[in-house]
Amino acid sequence: MAHAVTHPVETDSTPVRTIEVSAVVMRDSEGRVLNVRKRGTDTLMLPGGKPEVGEDPRDTAIREFSEELGVELDPLRLRGLGDFRAPAANESGFEVLAHVYEHPFVTVDRPRAEIEHLEWLHPDDPHPAMAPLNTLHVFPALANSARPAQRVAVFTGSALGVNPRFEQVAREFGAALGASGIELVYGGGKVGLMGAVADGVLESSGNAFGVITEALINGETGHEGLTRLEVVRTMTERKQRMAALTDAFVALPGGPGTLEELFEVWTWVTLGIHTKPVALFDIDGYWQPLISMIDHMVDSGFSTPVARDSLIVATSTDELFEKIANWQPPKPKWV
Repeated sequence: MAHAVTHPVETDSTPVRTIEVSAVVMRDSEGRVLNVRKRGTDTLMLPGGKPEVGEDPRDTAIREFSEELGVELDPLRLRGLGDFRAPAANESGFEVLAHVYEHPFVTVDRPRAEIEHLEWLHPDDPHPAMAPLNTLHVFPALANSARPAQRVAVFTGSALGVNPRFEQVAREFGAALGASGIELVYGGGKVGLMGAVADGVLESSGNAFGVITEALINGETGHEGLTRLEVVRTMTERKQRMAALTDAFVALPGGPGTLEELFEVWTWVTLGIHTKPVALFDIDGYWQPLISMIDHMVDSGFSTPVARDSLIVATSTDELFEKIANWQPPKPKWV
């Protein structure tokens, strides 16, 4: 049974009590949002509920979704939509403080526990029995496609390189991610520039999530101080998992492995497989020979100016963050 966390809120007349909840937005392929109705009520609302004592809001969202709908959500695929206040749907004289998260679509077959009814509704379609939280805050927030990156996947070397600036800037970049509240997703290693980026994030009290293969973890290269380190079987699984978890990709100096990761996700952009920004962090001109080669591909007719322009190039953290925030996906190559 969830514990109701309430906070009195002073107003000009009668104090309003606040109920803290977590809620999950899940959309299907048509953009419709999953809504639920509790037994004995008339209002449609997002799946979710109140926290247990000491429970993190994300953990509340995962637990409540499982209890109400019988589906286990992936904790690393929850994306924060916002914290919103609105009149409570079913408790007169109360308001809710809702921590709202988005999660990719999963199959939900039937309601459980106190949930009596499921309904998928498009945010643009008015419904007389919709909870105020949705109509006032959640649905308008979903209509805003310009959302800042919450997680960045970093590709970089397992070596430090010969230029001391590489390690210095990599650590500073990690610190900037942590200070900005942007979470790191990377290959999970403790060595080289990848370890420096992760250390920078952790030293600034940020979150760093690693995805590493069984072979590498057995080779004792895994970073033991991460927020979370996942172990997968193959490099293909590793790359797919990192791509699923992130909002943007950034390549720092690195070798063949970094190039392979970079070119795969950049190709996905040009083909329309994903619409996430891909960037080169050009520290001390490291990527200039590669940029010249890409320009040569365009001049030789093997790439296009549109593809070239879709690849972000930045020489500082501030420039990188600004370009990621303002990036727009290109038209897919074959459309």
